[in-house]
Amino acid sequence: MKIMVLYGGESDEREVSLHSGTRVACALRSAGHQVECIDYRTGRLACLLEDMRAADAVFLALHGGTGEDGSLQAALEKEGILHYTGSGPRGAAIAMEKAVAKACVSEKGVPVARGVIPDAAMAHPPFPYPVVLKPRSGGSSVGLRFVRSQRQWRKITPLGGMLCEEYLPGREYTVGVFDGRALPAVEIRPIGGAYDYEHKYTVGASEELCPAPLPDAKARLLSELALCAFAALSLRDYARIDFREDGMGNPRFLEANTLPGMTETSLFPLAAKTAGIEFPTLCEKMAALAAKRKKT
Repeated sequence: MKIMVLYGGESDEREVSLHSGTRVACALRSAGHQVECIDYRTGRLACLLEDMRAADAVFLALHGGTGEDGSLQAALEKEGILHYTGSGPRGAAIAMEKAVAKACVSEKGVPVARGVIPDAAMAHPPFPYPVVLKPRSGGSSVGLRFVRSQRQWRKITPLGGMLCEEYLPGREYTVGVFDGRALPAVEIRPIGGAYDYEHKYTVGASEELCPAPLPDAKARLLSELALCAFAALSLRDYARIDFREDGMGNPRFLEANTLPGMTETSLFPLAAKTAGIEFPTLCEKMAALAAKRKKT
């Protein structure tokens, strides 16, 4: 196939995207495909359209921002380019807004972490300390913080664009969904801290267990919840669904990642490998799913 890889971008996750795209391109080339890499900027779309139409697939290795929030996907479809990887505009937009995503999956019966959108008038959080503050949109745990006291809460300004969630003290899991099936669950155990940006992308900063050491019934439950959330969010082809247990050991949905990381430390490729899908084959299959949508 002739494949165009879009990576880089302008979001806070640019560096992760550069690593993802470079690794994807190398894997696709090793599998015999012709690959062109583009460090994408919003204003570059017009000059790329002709090459995109000529490509068999456009591989989106972008993370966060307009590359993952449905904006780019909508612009591509407006130009008749449907053969890009990942979810369409609607699913991408819903998943990116964490509060909206949680409402959608909750309606379908998936338990979620309780959360509110705070404003300047909120003198204290509605949940006991500690609480979790995270950006309402975005990924890679950029901007994630734990607030452990009223003193810390008062110091945090502004609260606009943030989501406040209850702290869930249990184990953390992620489940990849790929081409209609759930991949083995991964348990994430950060070493000496929370699973923040540094722990995600520093080799050895976290222990990732795949398949997660779980009873069969619990593993099946996570798979079922991930597939249900995937459908509720109108996602397509692949995504990664994150969960954390409450104090009773019940998994709660946190968020969905429609363009999951593809770096050496990323969890989606790890789960695929555990399922018997080596990285070059994974990338090839992702591109092939997109290629099926190409207009002839």
